[in-house]
Amino acid sequence: MHLDNYDVKILSLLQSDSKISQRELSEAVNLSPSAVNRRIAALESAGVIAGTVCIVDPSSVGHPITIVVEVKLESERLDLLDEVKTRFADCPQVQQVYYVTGEYDFVLVIVVKDMTEYEQLTRDLFFSSGNVKGFRTYVAMQRVKVTLNVPLAEK
Repeated sequence: MHLDNYDVKILSLLQSDSKISQRELSEAVNLSPSAVNRRIAALESAGVIAGTVCIVDPSSVGHPITIVVEVKLESERLDLLDEVKTRFADCPQVQQVYYVTGEYDFVLVIVVKDMTEYEQLTRDLFFSSGNVKGFRTYVAMQRVKVTLNVPLAEK
């Protein structure tokens, strides 16, 4: 989908506040509310807007520890790879899963209530699979920046 300046402005505003009213959005981009609605619908149907979410502070809901884990597989045979991807994606504590190049095969971002929960997760996610060769854990000392915003430049 080709994005024009109106689309970029709409996306930028929605990324910073997805609850912005249609009236405020239309005034900010200088289009009618119906034109803004049509554009948003088109962006959604094209997959440019993949979803609208509420970002919850993990500490506020009892998951104050953020852990980044690098995972190395024994084999990247497609069926084994798909099984690992599914296991990681299905785990509620795993916020993000990246299949990456380099020394490790995956990078995971996980939130847990305590290290006991993380230890149990390592058993479920890594040790119970015969395909995980190893993993490296980084415990975040502070969440400095957390966003899903994508940089947008006007055309």
